[in-house]
Amino acid sequence: MGFHTKFRTDIRDNCLEAVLTFEHGGNIFTTRREMSNDFHLTVEVDGNTKEFFSEGDFSTTLFQTLRLNEPVLIGTDRSPTKPYISTVLPIFYAKQDGGYLDPYKASANFVQDQHVEMIRFAFGLGPKNSYSAKKDLLKAQDELEAAQRRVVYQQKIVADLSERVDDSPTARAERDGRSSLISSQLSELKDTVDTKSAADDALRDLLNAKEEKLRIAKRQQFDLRTRIAGIDSIRGEIDGEIRTLSLNEESKRAFEFFGGDICSRSDCGLFFSSSESYAKNLMYLKDQIKDLESNSARAEVLQEELERRIDEDEAERLLILSKMNDRPQHAAIDHLVTTVQSLTKELLEIEQKRIIVESLAEERRKYIQFENERASLQDRISNLKNNSKADFEFSKLRSKVREYLIEWLDTLETLNISRDIDIDTSFKFKFGPEPLDVIGGSTRNRLILAIHAAIFQAYLEAPDRPFRFMILDTPKQNELDGQDLTNYLEKLEGICEKFGGQLVLSSTEYHHKIGEKDKEWLPLYPGEKQPMYLGKPGTMLKPADS
Repeated sequence: MGFHTKFRTDIRDNCLEAVLTFEHGGNIFTTRREMSNDFHLTVEVDGNTKEFFSEGDFSTTLFQTLRLNEPVLIGTDRSPTKPYISTVLPIFYAKQDGGYLDPYKASANFVQDQHVEMIRFAFGLGPKNSYSAKKDLLKAQDELEAAQRRVVYQQKIVADLSERVDDSPTARAERDGRSSLISSQLSELKDTVDTKSAADDALRDLLNAKEEKLRIAKRQQFDLRTRIAGIDSIRGEIDGEIRTLSLNEESKRAFEFFGGDICSRSDCGLFFSSSESYAKNLMYLKDQIKDLESNSARAEVLQEELERRIDEDEAERLLILSKMNDRPQHAAIDHLVTTVQSLTKELLEIEQKRIIVESLAEERRKYIQFENERASLQDRISNLKNNSKADFEFSKLRSKVREYLIEWLDTLETLNISRDIDIDTSFKFKFGPEPLDVIGGSTRNRLILAIHAAIFQAYLEAPDRPFRFMILDTPKQNELDGQDLTNYLEKLEGICEKFGGQLVLSSTEYHHKIGEKDKEWLPLYPGEKQPMYLGKPGTMLKPADS
């Protein structure tokens, strides 16, 4: 699989290749690796065979097949690098040579913080040290600036449309009711025989509606004038602050002119903070004035538009009133035409407002979308800036592993070890005041087994994670009690049964009880003192009866 392994000379001389068959996603994969110093591996799936001549190419293809996104990491030489299968496997494989001295024992360490980076990669979390983080940060900041401009522009569009129409549920209901009434009146005017009477009723309704519309518009006009007056007042106050700042700066310069009498030192910093404060405050106040001028200009445009609409509505009100007063002097047909024209115009205005309300709803939807995009970019930038700090998901993982680790320590009857466990952001373990490095013997063996089991248990809980196996090569180390190991393995088997995992155990002295679903591979070739796993063709021993 790409994991660096040194074979003895007789194995390299007498064996051609190592073959591994496994299933993933309903497909059967067969890998063959030659027994040579050079990397040459073939993968066969569905009758197709692909060759690999480097561990890097094979790892990339394997990770893509397993739907794992390869991050660009920082190497120990500060160059870009990536995960390899040989850097991931030690999470799930404790080998006899040194595998029970540390929770993570790789054949080579060439990635900065390699252990935690592989943990994060295996669990689908972002890297601790991303090579592309700086480039990504600059790109995200540019995207945030563009998103900010979109939000501000969209905010103005929403504000302008909101000034033009009232889209509250009450106003919508009133417009719908008025539209239905006008449509009904127009139908009556067309169908009724007594058109003159219908026209009179319609004119009275039209006059009442027009007067109500004028009252609302005049209230809006009053509010706008009050707002403009308030803006002018605030601007006057800011102008006064700017003049005060300017006078303070002039005073500072006067003091500097007579500097020899006040402070004889050439590097006198008496006014240093004052100068910086002046520049910052002046820039801030000028920005405030620009915002006020923009708001004032928009309010004045709205005021002019409102005054124009008030004049038009007032002229129409007077026209309707004159028609009603002069009714006896005009023919019924003229009266009817005037009424129909007025009602049709109002109906069109209501329809225009309905269209504006629909546009306002769409623009508000865009505004919310742009705000969400901006918030997402802000979170991304925050994560990129703090990529060396513990993120929330990784904190949850450390907490879960700590909880499971305590349970596994109890299963292994681990004595004289504090349960006050700390797992730092580099995934290093500390038991009370003691780091793992100071602990030895069978106790350390128990700790390593417990750590592997806790990580594996947390990993299996997500059903879509691909590495669903743990390999323990000769776990009985340093006089570890056999019953404690049995309890550990039986519990581990239960975890595998529950979450769909696989346990691979290699042992000589210790023999574990075999279950119905288990497979046992025994040595079946004759050796000088004991049966061997490999031998010459045709010399295989007869398997013992089960």
